Amino acid sequence: MSVAAKMIKSKDAATPLAAHTKSVDSTFEATASLTPELVVALCGPIGSPLHETATQIKNALNEFGYRTEPIRLSELIRINTDFVGIPIDKSNRYSEIDTLIKAGDELRRQLGNDVLAKMAIAKIGADRRKSYGEFSDRANEGEKSPESRIRTHRICHVIDSVKNVDELKLLRLIYGEALIAVGVFSPVEIRKKNLERPGALSSEDIAKLIDTDSGEEFSHGQSVRDTFPQCDFFLRVDEPITGPTEHKAVGQLVEKLRRFFNLIFRTAVVSPTPEENAMYAAASAARNSACMSRQVGAAVTSKGGELLATGWNDVPSGGGGLYGKPPLFQISTEERGDERCYAQSGAKCHNDIEKRTIADKIIEALVNDSVLTAENQEKAVQLIMKDSRVKDLIEFSRAVHAEMHAILGASRVAGDRVIAGKVFVTTYPCHSCARHLVAAGISEIYYIEPYRKSLATRLHSDALTEAIDGRGVKLMQFDGVAPRRFIDLFDSGSRKSKAGVLDLKRRDEASPSTHVSLRAIPRLEEVVVAEISSTQLRLPELTTREGTDDQSTPTAA
Repeated sequence: MSVAAKMIKSKDAATPLAAHTKSVDSTFEATASLTPELVVALCGPIGSPLHETATQIKNALNEFGYRTEPIRLSELIRINTDFVGIPIDKSNRYSEIDTLIKAGDELRRQLGNDVLAKMAIAKIGADRRKSYGEFSDRANEGEKSPESRIRTHRICHVIDSVKNVDELKLLRLIYGEALIAVGVFSPVEIRKKNLERPGALSSEDIAKLIDTDSGEEFSHGQSVRDTFPQCDFFLRVDEPITGPTEHKAVGQLVEKLRRFFNLIFRTAVVSPTPEENAMYAAASAARNSACMSRQVGAAVTSKGGELLATGWNDVPSGGGGLYGKPPLFQISTEERGDERCYAQSGAKCHNDIEKRTIADKIIEALVNDSVLTAENQEKAVQLIMKDSRVKDLIEFSRAVHAEMHAILGASRVAGDRVIAGKVFVTTYPCHSCARHLVAAGISEIYYIEPYRKSLATRLHSDALTEAIDGRGVKLMQFDGVAPRRFIDLFDSGSRKSKAGVLDLKRRDEASPSTHVSLRAIPRLEEVVVAEISSTQLRLPELTTREGTDDQSTPTAA
């Protein structure tokens, strides 16, 4: 007897199996459980227009018949400051933000890096129950209502904003493809203008907040530089959100969000931009890398956007090219083996070995000159490796960097078509690659992952700029659909009717292309709520069925 038959075998052995299964259509049940619910998680460096993005998402989704509910993680921190014993200092704007960051860090330290995401999940589940009632996952639920009531759950929670990578990981684990992470970014000079509201923050305060927000040196801190690259869609806003250019910034948000939601709901024919194509090629190329530190990919295009070559970081091999691919020419009759770091005895990173050697030599010299005692030698070495610029050295890696690999390839096949071309790289270029890209005649460099230790603009401020209207080679945050969602979002499905004409759903009727079943989500949320309920954490008010705030006092979960 099959496993399935054993599971539903009747006490009356004479009763045919079909008698117990004929009324259950599993395909229908699975399809009926698909939910149009969405969760949007915003992530971006301080000073980027995150709040305005949340507002424009609400406006955009109104056209699709959605109710949008905001969840501000800063408010979750604010109403739980008593729990961590860090009151918010409202004496000035800087102190208020600084203590809010510290309170959030302490919440994560005590209750886990993803605790704010857990509170947001509890809020989302509670809102659903209040608006749509309890969901039963028993079989035949779908058949009771052919127009399954799940499909009426046109609600989107916008989480503003995720600052720790573990928060995003948990949200994605619970909601799957229904979770859309949007990275919002403005160049640093624009962010400073957004934060400069008269009397609010000094330039010194702004610099400290930007540095802290980028990445604190502990796992439970804010770390936008690690979280931001994991987003599904990137929104670059090149104008200040305050002052005379505010309408331009809002206009950028409106236009880009409309395009993105047309992709999500397949309500328009949308093709990838040349930039999206090139960055997808770069991300694909990165998967060739066997580097032990990180996989980086790059793509070079002509000035007009034609893809010329791709590259990735890996060890060069005799005969030209990199290990893992055939050599450009044969220099020996012997078949070459794989001599990359991972394949060597001990599998150690040579860059790390050399950095440790430098630290050892420095401390050894200080000990020999009696500046340090021998008892503190190892502690001093560890301190140098952790808290000095030695840890950021990259000069001793055996790998050719992705940008250089791509430029070499493009130069071989395209010659001077590289001049005035563009480079797309998954990681912000290091200073070494940046200077070579400038020398190669590249006009624009696009990146996804910030590379905080890069000295590119500091050492080459005369040739590189992050300002849109600045002089020199432009270093620009990538804008558009992330490579991780490129295939599924640009997969259009069928666009024509049986009569052979274009057939697109109306916005208020279209379902998102995320295809997530609601059956598992409430159960997963219940587990999170059970954990939150065991603490004294407080949650904000539930929303009513009409979407207005309940007037009750915030209570513990």
